[in-house]
Amino acid sequence: MIDRSAMTRREQEAAVPSFSESWKMLSPRWKVIVVATGAICLFAASNLARPIVIQQAIDKGLVGGDTDAIVVASILFLALSFAGYLFQALSIYTVTWVGQQFLRDLRMRLFTHYQRLSMSFFDKESSGKLVARMTADMNALTDVLNNGFLMVVQALFLLIGTVIILFVLSWQLALISLAVLPPLVIATAIFRVYSSRAYEAVRDRIADVLVQMQETFAGMRVVQAYARERHNVERFGAVNELNYEANLKTVRISSMYIPFIEWLGGVGVGLILYFGGRGIFGAEVSVGTVAAFIFYLNFIFQPIQQLSQVYDMLQSGTAALNKVFGLLAIEPELDAARDAAPLARPVRGALEFGGVSFSYGPDAEVLHDIGIAIEPGQRVALVGPTGAGKSTMAKLLMRFYDPTAGAVSLDGRDLREVAAEDLRQAVIMVPQEGFLFSGTVAENIRFGKPDATLDELIVACEALGVHEMIESLPSGYDTRVSYRGSRLSAGEKQLVSLARAFVADPPVLILDEATSSLDPGTEALVEEAIRRALAGRTSVVIAHRLSTAEQAERVLVVDEGRVIEDGSHEELVAKDGHYAALHQRWTERGQSFEAV
Repeated sequence: MIDRSAMTRREQEAAVPSFSESWKMLSPRWKVIVVATGAICLFAASNLARPIVIQQAIDKGLVGGDTDAIVVASILFLALSFAGYLFQALSIYTVTWVGQQFLRDLRMRLFTHYQRLSMSFFDKESSGKLVARMTADMNALTDVLNNGFLMVVQALFLLIGTVIILFVLSWQLALISLAVLPPLVIATAIFRVYSSRAYEAVRDRIADVLVQMQETFAGMRVVQAYARERHNVERFGAVNELNYEANLKTVRISSMYIPFIEWLGGVGVGLILYFGGRGIFGAEVSVGTVAAFIFYLNFIFQPIQQLSQVYDMLQSGTAALNKVFGLLAIEPELDAARDAAPLARPVRGALEFGGVSFSYGPDAEVLHDIGIAIEPGQRVALVGPTGAGKSTMAKLLMRFYDPTAGAVSLDGRDLREVAAEDLRQAVIMVPQEGFLFSGTVAENIRFGKPDATLDELIVACEALGVHEMIESLPSGYDTRVSYRGSRLSAGEKQLVSLARAFVADPPVLILDEATSSLDPGTEALVEEAIRRALAGRTSVVIAHRLSTAEQAERVLVVDEGRVIEDGSHEELVAKDGHYAALHQRWTERGQSFEAV
């Protein structure tokens, strides 16, 4: 069973640092916040003064027969109305200005923080939930900042000011009028407990909906290929139903609370009319005073209604704020480089695994005590079955993860002692799927070297042998590609990815070869580009085809997290061991190493 009280305590504890961090971001704009608060208070004060003007108009003008008093009251009422208009306009503008600046900075801070987090974080977190923090949660905060602050300050000022004025006008009638407050406070306390839980559930269900939608859109080809549309609709229907039920629960809670507030307001008006109209408290309670009390009673219940409505908003916003700052509190699992001195130039590209073991979690190790050294400029192929640990070795070379034991070194320097910027310039990885960002082909290639000119891109692509392919595209280097490069073929995307790495000109290139699914013509073009890209630099290629291993100077056979064989293609075939068996099966069946 879930301990609700424990959850509430955790939520309250999480809210404290969230509000503290929020104030740190808002504090540089404190002058504008003061102006906004002052404008809200002056707007509320202009509203509070109107019933007094009406009281004077009734008692002196209508009852007392003083026509001048009615004229003066009319002028004052119009002046107060115009002042209220000005102060309300100023308060709305300043509050919205501060709120939008806060949201802009928070989005930028969160997006920047995402860039710092380790790959292990993205392995565990759903991208849909991360997007939800930037969209649904930011929308919830927008409501709070644009409307919530203004409504809270205005409501509190009206409520406190009204109570003071009521006691000044008639303390006896004030006590009668405020008799409805105890049940109101009790009802609000109960509402707060239940609505807090309900809105936290709504935030979670919205994130689930976004995750389901993103996964469906990303895998639409697979869905349609297997005719699983109905299954996907059923899965989304289940998630959507939970979201519906979570929102409906908040509606049920509000539908019980808000009408109760309206009813209490009616009770208060009835009490004022009964005791004030009968003159029970003497001549000091005039007709104008009774009228003023009725108006002021609205200033009690209207702010409380606003506070009850904005409480929904505040609960949703607080939950969103806690989630956002909860993400911001997560530190990268990879520590910053210790004593990060610059790499010696030029980087030679010598790599070493020194007794490296690695595990993605508390489960069994993926790599076991690997000890190998790769010479500068050497071309190495990693071969072995799926799950052997080849990709994990490549990720350790990129320092996407740190070894759980041992060390990975570049030119004799432990990667944990190399500054991230130096490492990213020295070691670049081209993944199996050529990932492209939305933009032009030139922008995607320039991603590897942001300051590269178009002439530099052309020279590099000509050297790589992909210039003609790019020129054949509808707009050449200015051809726009959509998300993940969906307008290009698999071969074209891979060639652009290779060009991106080639332009960056890293001393070490790691390549997860991606030619097994290409047609023969495109495959030959990609293989030629790979050959040119790897020339003259240290390279580690995760080989899926025999041809790649044959062209390598050195082959490392990886199986069950260990390097079990090490040598050239010829040496390993002659050795008649594991690699020779793979070679024989390849020759007989024409399949990839992954398959055999």
